[in-house]
Amino acid sequence: MAHTEVFISNDAGTLVPSQPSVAVSNGDTLAFSVSNAGPVVAFFSPAAITALTPAPTGPIPLNPQGPTVFTFTTSDSGAYSVFFETTVDAAVPDFPVTKSNFLLLEIDTDGVGFGGPINHSRGG
Repeated sequence: MAHTEVFISNDAGTLVPSQPSVAVSNGDTLAFSVSNAGPVVAFFSPAAITALTPAPTGPIPLNPQGPTVFTFTTSDSGAYSVFFETTVDAAVPDFPVTKSNFLLLEIDTDGVGFGGPINHSRGG
Protein backbone atom coordinates (compact mmCIF):
# COMPACT_ATOMS: atom_id res chain seq x y z
CA MET A 1 0.00 0.00 0.00
CA ALA A 2 1.29 3.45 -0.94
CA HIS A 3 1.23 6.58 1.20
CA THR A 4 1.14 10.03 -0.40
CA GLU A 5 1.67 13.28 1.49
CA VAL A 6 0.36 16.47 -0.08
CA PHE A 7 1.51 19.83 1.26
CA ILE A 8 -0.76 22.85 0.87
CA SER A 9 0.99 26.22 0.72
CA ASN A 10 -0.13 29.80 0.16
CA ASP A 11 1.32 31.45 -2.93
CA ALA A 12 0.33 35.15 -2.92
CA GLY A 13 -3.17 34.31 -1.67
CA THR A 14 -3.70 31.17 -3.76
CA LEU A 15 -3.72 27.82 -1.96
CA VAL A 16 -1.49 25.45 -3.91
CA PRO A 17 -1.08 21.67 -3.41
CA SER A 18 2.41 20.20 -3.81
CA GLN A 19 1.24 18.01 -6.70
CA PRO A 20 -1.63 18.08 -9.22
CA SER A 21 -3.17 14.67 -8.48
CA VAL A 22 -2.97 11.45 -6.50
CA ALA A 23 -3.66 7.95 -7.86
CA VAL A 24 -6.79 6.36 -6.41
CA SER A 25 -5.99 2.84 -5.24
CA ASN A 26 -7.85 0.78 -2.65
CA GLY A 27 -5.98 0.75 0.66
CA ASP A 28 -3.56 3.57 -0.19
CA THR A 29 -3.38 6.46 2.27
CA LEU A 30 -3.36 10.18 1.57
CA ALA A 31 -2.24 12.85 4.03
CA PHE A 32 -2.83 16.60 3.67
CA SER A 33 -0.41 18.88 5.52
CA VAL A 34 -0.55 22.66 5.74
CA SER A 35 2.76 24.42 5.07
CA ASN A 36 2.70 28.09 6.24
CA ALA A 37 -0.64 28.63 4.47
CA GLY A 38 -2.93 29.92 7.22
CA PRO A 39 -6.37 28.32 7.40
CA VAL A 40 -7.03 25.69 4.73
CA VAL A 41 -10.38 23.98 4.12
CA ALA A 42 -10.71 21.02 1.74
CA PHE A 43 -13.88 20.61 -0.35
CA PHE A 44 -14.27 17.09 -1.78
CA SER A 45 -16.39 16.11 -4.79
CA PRO A 46 -19.29 13.71 -4.11
CA ALA A 47 -17.36 10.85 -5.76
CA ALA A 48 -14.26 11.57 -3.65
CA ILE A 49 -16.38 11.52 -0.48
CA THR A 50 -17.53 7.97 -1.28
CA ALA A 51 -13.97 6.85 -2.13
CA LEU A 52 -12.37 7.91 1.18
CA THR A 53 -12.44 6.80 4.77
CA PRO A 54 -13.15 8.47 7.03
CA ALA A 55 -15.66 9.94 4.58
CA PRO A 56 -15.45 13.74 4.58
CA THR A 57 -18.73 15.16 5.87
CA GLY A 58 -18.72 18.57 4.25
CA PRO A 59 -15.81 20.99 4.09
CA ILE A 60 -12.86 19.71 6.15
CA PRO A 61 -10.58 22.21 7.92
CA LEU A 62 -7.03 20.85 7.64
CA ASN A 63 -5.01 20.74 10.84
CA PRO A 64 -1.94 23.01 10.75
CA GLN A 65 -0.37 20.98 13.61
CA GLY A 66 -0.26 17.68 11.74
CA PRO A 67 -1.49 15.80 8.69
CA THR A 68 -5.14 15.00 7.98
CA VAL A 69 -5.13 11.39 6.75
CA PHE A 70 -7.59 9.49 4.55
CA THR A 71 -7.58 5.97 3.07
CA PHE A 72 -8.94 5.14 -0.38
CA THR A 73 -11.70 2.50 -0.31
CA THR A 74 -11.75 1.79 -4.05
CA SER A 75 -9.63 1.55 -7.17
CA ASP A 76 -12.58 2.22 -9.50
CA SER A 77 -12.70 5.25 -11.80
CA GLY A 78 -14.72 8.23 -10.64
CA ALA A 79 -15.07 12.01 -10.81
CA TYR A 80 -12.63 12.53 -7.93
CA SER A 81 -11.50 16.03 -7.03
CA VAL A 82 -10.79 18.31 -4.10
CA PHE A 83 -10.16 22.02 -3.95
CA PHE A 84 -8.88 24.25 -1.19
CA GLU A 85 -10.22 27.51 0.28
CA THR A 86 -9.50 29.56 3.40
CA THR A 87 -13.04 29.38 4.88
CA VAL A 88 -15.73 26.73 5.33
CA ASP A 89 -18.35 29.07 3.85
CA ALA A 90 -16.68 29.41 0.44
CA ALA A 91 -18.98 29.11 -2.60
CA VAL A 92 -20.24 25.56 -3.26
CA PRO A 93 -18.31 24.30 -6.30
CA ASP A 94 -19.43 22.63 -9.50
CA PHE A 95 -17.01 19.72 -9.52
CA PRO A 96 -15.65 18.23 -12.77
CA VAL A 97 -17.54 15.15 -13.95
CA THR A 98 -14.80 13.47 -15.99
CA LYS A 99 -13.99 10.04 -14.55
CA SER A 100 -10.43 8.88 -13.94
CA ASN A 101 -8.34 6.91 -11.45
CA PHE A 102 -6.88 10.11 -9.98
CA LEU A 103 -7.97 12.48 -7.24
CA LEU A 104 -7.45 15.89 -8.87
CA LEU A 105 -6.05 18.50 -6.47
CA GLU A 106 -7.60 21.70 -7.80
CA ILE A 107 -6.43 25.31 -7.45
CA ASP A 108 -8.84 28.24 -7.27
CA THR A 109 -6.85 31.12 -8.78
CA ASP A 110 -9.38 33.92 -8.75
CA GLY A 111 -11.16 33.63 -5.41
CA VAL A 112 -14.65 33.28 -6.88
CA GLY A 113 -15.04 29.55 -6.38
CA PHE A 114 -14.05 26.46 -8.27
CA GLY A 115 -14.03 26.68 -12.03
CA GLY A 116 -12.63 23.34 -13.15
CA PRO A 117 -9.29 22.69 -14.76
CA ILE A 118 -9.84 25.15 -17.65
CA ASN A 119 -12.12 28.02 -16.55
CA HIS A 120 -10.32 30.09 -13.85
CA SER A 121 -8.40 27.19 -12.36
CA ARG A 122 -5.34 25.08 -12.93
CA GLY A 123 -5.90 21.39 -12.28
CA GLY A 124 -4.08 18.15 -12.41
